[in-house]
Amino acid sequence: MRRALALTLGAVLVAAATPALAEKSASADRVMMFLDKFLRLPPAERSRVRLSYAIRHDDKPAANVKATLVEKNGARTPLPINADGYFERLPSLAQLQGDPRIVFDVPADWKMSSVVDFAPQLKVAAEYDVAELSATVAEANTVMGKAGGILAFAAPKMSGIVFDKAGGGIVVFGDGRTAPLPTIATGPYFRPGDFKGAVRVKLTKTPTKVAFYSGKK
Repeated sequence: MRRALALTLGAVLVAAATPALAEKSASADRVMMFLDKFLRLPPAERSRVRLSYAIRHDDKPAANVKATLVEKNGARTPLPINADGYFERLPSLAQLQGDPRIVFDVPADWKMSSVVDFAPQLKVAAEYDVAELSATVAEANTVMGKAGGILAFAAPKMSGIVFDKAGGGIVVFGDGRTAPLPTIATGPYFRPGDFKGAVRVKLTKTPTKVAFYSGKK
C-alpha cells in the first residue's frame, strides 16, 4: 500500500475493494459502503473531504458502464460512470434508505468490485495555507473515526497531505525561515506535526492531484 492516501488506500485515496459482485446488480450499501454514514454527518463536519466510488472489472476501471439506482418504490435514477470507472453522481441519503440496488448493464457473470476514494477537497495549486492543510488532515481523521466503520480499521491514520507530481517544495515559517518538503515517489508531502510554526507551503509546480498521506516519516 502506498503511503499517500486519498482513500483508495493507494495514492492516497482509501482504497477499499468490496467482494466481487456476483450478479449485474448489488445492494447500494455494498457498492458504496460508508456513504450513508458519511452523509449522516453534518455538512459542516465533512466540508474539507470528499468521497468518490469507482467500479472495476478484471482489476481494471469499468469505463462508461451504464448503472442505475433502483429504489424499493421502483424509482430509477441513472448513475453515470466515466471513462476512469468513477461514478459521476452519488445517491442522496434519502435514496439510500430502504436498501436500494444498483443495476449494471453488463453480463451477469462479470466479476466486479468497487473502490472508495476518500480525498481532500483541496484544489490543486502552487501554494497552500498551512492552517487549511492542518484543518483538512484533522477533519479527515475525525470523519473516519465517526463514520468510517470497518474502513476506519482498514485505513491508517492520515498524517498529512501529498502533492502528486509537484516536483518539490518548501515550507515557509512565520519568521521567514524556509525548509524543504520531504518527498516520496509520487511527489512532496507535508505533515503538520513536522513543521511547527509553518504558515505556507510553496510547491515547485502545481500538482496533478492532492491526496492524504499516511506515512510516519
